[in-house]
Amino acid sequence: MRAVKLYAPGDLRIVEMEKPKPGPNQVLLQVKAVGICASDIHYFRDGGIGDNVVTEPLILGHEFSAVIAEIGPDVQNVKPGDRVAVEPAEPCWQCDLCKQGDFNLCRSIKFCGTPPHDGAFREFMAYPASLAVPVPQSMDFGEIAMLEPIAIGVYAVDLAQPVRDRTIGILGAGGIGISILQAVRVAGAGDVYVTDLIPERLRYADRLGATRTFDANDPKVVDKVIAATGGRGLDIVFEAAGENEAVCQATEMVRPGGLVMVGGIPRDDFMTVKASVVRRKGLTIRLIRRSNRTLERSIRLVLDGQINASALITHRLPLERVVDAFEIARDRRDGALRVVVEM
Repeated sequence: MRAVKLYAPGDLRIVEMEKPKPGPNQVLLQVKAVGICASDIHYFRDGGIGDNVVTEPLILGHEFSAVIAEIGPDVQNVKPGDRVAVEPAEPCWQCDLCKQGDFNLCRSIKFCGTPPHDGAFREFMAYPASLAVPVPQSMDFGEIAMLEPIAIGVYAVDLAQPVRDRTIGILGAGGIGISILQAVRVAGAGDVYVTDLIPERLRYADRLGATRTFDANDPKVVDKVIAATGGRGLDIVFEAAGENEAVCQATEMVRPGGLVMVGGIPRDDFMTVKASVVRRKGLTIRLIRRSNRTLERSIRLVLDGQINASALITHRLPLERVVDAFEIARDRRDGALRVVVEM
C-alpha cells in the first residue's frame, strides 16, 4: 500500500508499506480522504510542535474518513463496507483524567499523526473499532473528514457556555474558526464578529453567519470591533489564529469579566498577554485542547443541516499531489480553509 511519510521539514515522500491486518477489537480502515490541519502544517514546515518533534519518518494526518475493509475478532459495532468517521485520539481509558471523563487530556494518549504515532496519510490502517463511528453511506468522504475540526468547534463552544445571546468574537477564520462560527450559531449566540488576515476567508465567514467581519491587518481592528459593540466589548472571544498578536487582541476586545478561549497553536511555542489588561479586567482565559466526546453530536448537526461540513473544504487533490496540497495549505493560497487529499 502507499503511504506519505515526513522525513524532514518540507520533505514528504510517497512510499510503499506492507498492508496491515486488524487484531482483536480492531478494524482495517481503507482511508478515503484526509484533511490538512494547521498542526500538520507545523510538522511539515517546522518539524515539530513544541517538544513534539519528528525524529524519524512520520505519517501525518488526523482529519480523515474511511471505509471498513475488514474487521478483527470480537468487533461488533461496524461491518465491512461501512463508511466511518474516525476519532483520531486513543486514550488509555485508565488514568485519573480518563476516569473523570477528560479523555482529551489523557496522560498516555495516542494521537494520529503526532510523534511517535503514525496518522492517516496511508491507504490502509489497523485501528481500534471503538473509535470508528458509522455514518450514512450518502455522506461525502471529504465531509466526513471535516467532522474532526467541526467536533473541535463544538467542544470549544461547550467549554465557553453559556453562549446564548452573548456577543462573540472569533479571531481567525480558518477551519477551526469557521467551525466555531457555525457552532456558536447553533448555540444561539447573539452578534458574532470575525477577524482574519485573508479576504477570501472573511467572505466565507460572511456566508456562514458572521454579523460582521474585519480585516485583521487593520491596525485599528481592536477599536473597530469594540465600536461595533457600542463600546461595551465582547462577552466571549475565541482565538483560532495561532498568533500571539491575536491572543493579545482577544484580551483587548473582550469586556471586563469576559472570557477568552485560546485554540491556536503559536509557531514559537509561547503565549504572552499584557498582565495589566487581563488583571484589571478580571478575565478568564481557557485553553481548548482538541475535542472530547463531541464527534457523534457533530455528525448529527451535519446530518440535520445545522452545520455545513462541505463549506470547510476549499481544495481537493489526489494523493499523487500531496506535496502540492501541503504547500497550498501552508501558504493559504486562494484563502484555503481545508485542503483535502483524496486517497
